[in-house]
Amino acid sequence: MRTTMPAAVSATATALTCAALLTVTGCGPAADTAAHSSAASAKPDPLAGRDPAAVLRAAYEETAKAENKNAVVTRTIGDREISAALTFEGEGGCWGKVTVARAGTGEILMEDGRLSFKGDEGFLRDQFRDPTASYPDSGQGWIDAKTSDPSVAHLRTLCAAARPDRAFPAEPTGIRREPDARQNGKPVAVFRSKTPDGAEITDHVLLDAVPYLVKHAQQGPDAGSVEYTGVRGPAGTVSQAPPSLES
Repeated sequence: MRTTMPAAVSATATALTCAALLTVTGCGPAADTAAHSSAASAKPDPLAGRDPAAVLRAAYEETAKAENKNAVVTRTIGDREISAALTFEGEGGCWGKVTVARAGTGEILMEDGRLSFKGDEGFLRDQFRDPTASYPDSGQGWIDAKTSDPSVAHLRTLCAAARPDRAFPAEPTGIRREPDARQNGKPVAVFRSKTPDGAEITDHVLLDAVPYLVKHAQQGPDAGSVEYTGVRGPAGTVSQAPPSLES
């Protein structure tokens, strides 16, 4: 005698069977979406197989050749702790806002062998190293100095330290690539090395066929970091717009 399965039971059994099959086989729209997402995220490494030292030097050189770039710099220079938001253009143009910790804030402009600066009273007192003198805010009045003047050596160093064509570590040793990271939302390759005197260096390089330097940090007596933003190469802007530097 043939028994007929009720319609409701039949539908339930069919649904359970399909669910079991989807679980085992991983099929269906959700699985297709997950597989597509996974494949899309597995992008090839543009720096794979390349010598770390060659990649790092190329990153410095490409960033140096960029038409213009911005840099947020933090640096210990002598007994000064300085931060600056600088813009670079052409061969030697460098200008921007400078903050000297526990002193004051000013601006610098360096071009054609001259360095000009202005700032608030604290900035000027620190600049001229006279704690008893009173210096009015220079406002729109720039004070000019030759770049060879020892009194502006720390300001000149800011511009020099942030120029990648001059900042490549002298004879770095033990250059190696570390696990990748993210810098300002973008994937970067991380390289570590040491200066001849043993100071640790960490460089972040944009993960791209043409590498650009994103950040350079160094420990030791000249500890500090430089973060490059708004780098504009032949193909257009390749990194983020510069953040503001609060005083």
